Amino acid sequence: MEGLQQLKHHTDHNQRKHSIKRDVVWITISSLITYLVASYLDLAERYIDWTALGEFYQLDEIIFVLLVFCAGLIWFSTRRISELSLSLKHNLAMQAELSQNNKKIRQLLNDKQALVQRIALVRESERDHLASELHDIFGQHLAAMDANLTVALNQTDNPTLQPILESVMDSTTVLRSITRNKLRHLKPPSLDSIGLKGAVRELVSEWKHAFQGSEHLSLEIQDHEIPKAVALSIYRGLQEGLRNISRHANADQVFIYLHQFREPGNACIQLKLEDDGQGFNSNIEAQQGLGLISIRERCEALDGEFYIASRQPQGTCLTITIPYDPII
Repeated sequence: MEGLQQLKHHTDHNQRKHSIKRDVVWITISSLITYLVASYLDLAERYIDWTALGEFYQLDEIIFVLLVFCAGLIWFSTRRISELSLSLKHNLAMQAELSQNNKKIRQLLNDKQALVQRIALVRESERDHLASELHDIFGQHLAAMDANLTVALNQTDNPTLQPILESVMDSTTVLRSITRNKLRHLKPPSLDSIGLKGAVRELVSEWKHAFQGSEHLSLEIQDHEIPKAVALSIYRGLQEGLRNISRHANADQVFIYLHQFREPGNACIQLKLEDDGQGFNSNIEAQQGLGLISIRERCEALDGEFYIASRQPQGTCLTITIPYDPII
């Protein structure tokens, strides 16, 4: 970049030198032509004869007025050139400062993207750890409680104790169901084993149990080409979007499009989630939850785009587009 700037500065300097030489040549030629024309036509004598006719009006003194006027124009031009030079220096200084600020802003944006990616990795690691704790400790203890309660129910004939054991067993069953749901939310299916397409199908299949309407799913992707970070961001975005539809949209139909676009030197994956519900608040910062904000930051950290808008004639459209380098 610095080499290009030096080359451009050198080229501009050479152009200014050629322009100055050209102007000097034109001034010299114009002066010579004026001298030749004046000599041939005897303009000085003609001017004296013409001014002698207007002696009453002192026309012969007008030459001094013209000299002063020309000197004034030269002074005026010099002042303006000086002001323009100062303005140019000021503009160049501002441009250099803006360029420096732009570099700092780009560096800050790069640092922010790296930080968001790091936070996303830490968050996924914490989710995996919490999911393992729920599965290994909480889940095992619930399974043991369920087994012990089943044995106790089969061996007791106490009419007072049996309803209590059944109530505790029902509570244990509810806790196990909640634990399974939390495990699915915290830890997505292995993207390495079933791929993004399989994980999306499983997520939608589980989500349909709580959704009373109809869904339309379109998947056109090649799992082996998509990096894991991109696939995980798409999965989390779909997960958050489906959760919001269940909680707030009151929709009857949901449309899910997950497509992959490939061009020479450019590849991206796009998730489009649409519903026919009651719409949304376009200012996502004003909403209570931080899920959409987190998804947007994850997309921007991968140089992607996050867009949410109203859908015609009603409902919401969520679009996530993330570029990536295909895995070969």
